Amino acid sequence: MLFALEREAAPFRRLVRGRQDVAVRVSGVGRAAAQVTALRLVDEVRPDRVIAAGFCGALDPGLKVGDIVVSPRIVTVDRIVGPPGEKAALRASAGADAVDMESAAVEEACRERGVSFFAVRAVSDTADAELSPELVRLLSGGTVSVPRVLLALVRRPALLPEFLRLGRDTATAAGTLARALVAKLDQEAGASDTITSSRSRT
Repeated sequence: MLFALEREAAPFRRLVRGRQDVAVRVSGVGRAAAQVTALRLVDEVRPDRVIAAGFCGALDPGLKVGDIVVSPRIVTVDRIVGPPGEKAALRASAGADAVDMESAAVEEACRERGVSFFAVRAVSDTADAELSPELVRLLSGGTVSVPRVLLALVRRPALLPEFLRLGRDTATAAGTLARALVAKLDQEAGASDTITSSRSRT
């Protein structure tokens, strides 16, 4: 399981603590970091499959915060897409329901190593949610500098509601994502047990 941010991974880590069938890695934000970490994960762990998991921005206006989107309905880009107009244009050009910054790079790494790939993402901002340019700049590195945030809030107090909304929505998305991933793992484990049991009776 490969996440870009520890904030995305933390609820899932808690739910799978003690499980031996799951390896969790955090790459950092962006294609380059995701690809390097995916290759390292495949070479070290030799998994049957890698799942790229984390947050995504909705392009489909019908998606709500916490909704789950899976490949191939996700498009990967190189920067945070903030304005609703840009999200609508990206949906029209890519034909995707959501956008992220890592999944395509993880898929490429898995293809290079001959490993199965799948992406599972939870919506952290909706298609009509506006991310201000200043907030986008603060988030672009993947980690948030507290001093920079405080300075930005002093200079522009109107950012506070946006920060609070984003914090609430990412917490919702992370929790929903963790539960969806565990449900998928359990479902697949159950299917595998059923197949094994069936074979043992023949």
